[in-house]
This record gives sequence, structure tokens and C-alpha cells, in this order.
Amino acid sequence: MTTPQPSQTPLRSQGISRGMTVIIILLGGVLALIGATQTWVTATGFEAAHINSVQLSGQEASPVITAMALVIVAAGAALSIARHIGRWIIGIVIVLAAVTMGWVTLSVLTNPLGAVALKIAETTGTTGVEHIVPNIEVSMLPWLTIIGSLIGAVGGVLALIAGRSWPVGKTKKYDVGAQQRAQGEGPLDEIDTWDELSRGEDPT
Repeated sequence: MTTPQPSQTPLRSQGISRGMTVIIILLGGVLALIGATQTWVTATGFEAAHINSVQLSGQEASPVITAMALVIVAAGAALSIARHIGRWIIGIVIVLAAVTMGWVTLSVLTNPLGAVALKIAETTGTTGVEHIVPNIEVSMLPWLTIIGSLIGAVGGVLALIAGRSWPVGKTKKYDVGAQQRAQGEGPLDEIDTWDELSRGEDPT
């Protein structure tokens, strides 16, 4: 009689699950996207009576910020169905997107006048912005994007580190060895369980 190996299943269930990693990545991307759509910089104190203030949102400051936030959200969604090497590729993409978004956001925070200068010039029709803008106010919302980029980066790192231990869910192409896989590779995570339920199978 073959002695069962009780240590195999716990090894498969160690670490953070794929479902939780996806949630972390999506949270980071959504927070960053919300922050990028809000007003970051407000310039006031213009001599022209018809111009009260000029406001600049994150996506106006740099379209890269919004683009990278969308990349993180899309990559997080793709991670829910990625297999093997795809998890590594997605993890790297998420980390790079988060770092890029955080860097660009910090550049706006450190030089808000430079970020809003073009919009001021378009609004007032003048140059030499530093001489006509006595007051530049920066909101706290860029920090929401930075927090989102940090959360996204953490999620990307988790995908790189923990992704190797995630079980591979069944697909219609590989249903032949379903029972052997379920017994030999440990419990399914949330994503794989949902996949089986969507196909009308009982994951238990």
C-alpha cells in the first residue's frame, strides 16, 4: 500500500493566491486612474479679469500617467487567465508601468509650474509664465496616483514571486487528465474554481 504524501498539498497552497494578487493589481490601477482624472495643479492670480484660474488634471499633465494606469488594469485582468510564462511577462509589464507612472507623477509634484505652463500659455495667450503666475497650488490627489502605482508595483512583484506556485486551471483542451490533476496538484485557487463553475463542473 502506497503511503500518501501529506506535505504535497500544503506546498501548493502556500503563498498569496492568484485571485488576491489580481485584486491588488486592479486596486492599484483603479486608484491611480481615479487620481489621474482629478485636478492636480491650480494656477491663480492672473491680471486678466476674464481668467480666474487655470486647472490641470493628471492626464493633462502627462497622458503617460493615464496610459500606464490602464495598462496596469488590463494586465491585472489578463493575469487572471495567464499560464506559466505569461505570468512573468505580465508581472514585469505591471512593475514597469507602475514605476513609469510613479516617476512621471513625482516629476509633476516637484515641478508643478513646468507641468501647467503649457496650459497657462494656451489659456492666456502669453509666454513667460513664471512672471505672470504668483500662485501655484498642488492638490493631494497626485499622491493617490503614487499610492496606486506603489500598490500596482507590489502586485506585479507578487505575480513574479508567487506566480510560480499557482496551480494551472483546466481548459477544455486539457480536460482528459482532470481527476489526476485535481488529486496530484493540490486545491484550485479562486480563479480556477470560477472557471470550473462557468463550465458547469463541480470544483469540489
